[in-house]
Amino acid sequence: MTTVSVAEARAHFSRLVDSAATTHERFDVTKNGGRAAVLLGADDYDSLVETLEILGSRDELAAIKQGLDELDTGDVFTVEEVRAALKNRG
Repeated sequence: MTTVSVAEARAHFSRLVDSAATTHERFDVTKNGGRAAVLLGADDYDSLVETLEILGSRDELAAIKQGLDELDTGDVFTVEEVRAALKNRG
């Protein structure tokens, strides 16, 4: 994460936004020497919000745990089995 002052962020805002959007770089923005804000791309923000929503849902976490347990025990389907099941469904 790169740290920039408010003045620097203001002077180079368009470049910082482009960088955040295309390279996923995050920028700590400081004001009077203290951390005041974070600039990150919209896709990264959306991913964080989605992750928080999933982590806040007991049902989602239980489904993830169940899936991981099934992987551990080998309770999975092959690609061919999935294709056949989809073909049979029409």
